[in-house]
Amino acid sequence: MSEEKKEQIDAIKKNDRDQAQRYIVWGVVTVLINLSIFYILAHTLNVEYQVANFVAWFLSVQCSFWFEKILVFHHESKHVVKDISKFYGTRILTFLIESVILWLGISVLGFHEVITKIIGHGLAVLGNYFLSKLVVFKKIVVGDSI
Repeated sequence: MSEEKKEQIDAIKKNDRDQAQRYIVWGVVTVLINLSIFYILAHTLNVEYQVANFVAWFLSVQCSFWFEKILVFHHESKHVVKDISKFYGTRILTFLIESVILWLGISVLGFHEVITKIIGHGLAVLGNYFLSKLVVFKKIVVGDSI
């Protein structure tokens, strides 16, 4: 392998590592937003847990889109509506998965709401990273269609 190829591979690895680190930092902020809203609604205001989960999800996804677009992936698309549509589409998928986990954990198995929420949301966050990187904010290679 040529020295130039090694340098390119190293640059790609560094970029991926930096993106993952930024995703973790801003993901923690987003998770805290999500959990805080869920806790306030479900425990302080006694809102039904699925409604509380939806409101927490919607508001945290809005924050997450802008964090990821600007701060994590440095995505410079001029098609914000298209990007946000794809973003919400992928988030709907992981929201549905999280909702099933909440239903199973809370309603079927009787686990604690917040602990179940943390587990379900953790799995959703993992899926969200890969969907954001590979679907929503993927780099367009010259010759690819937009």
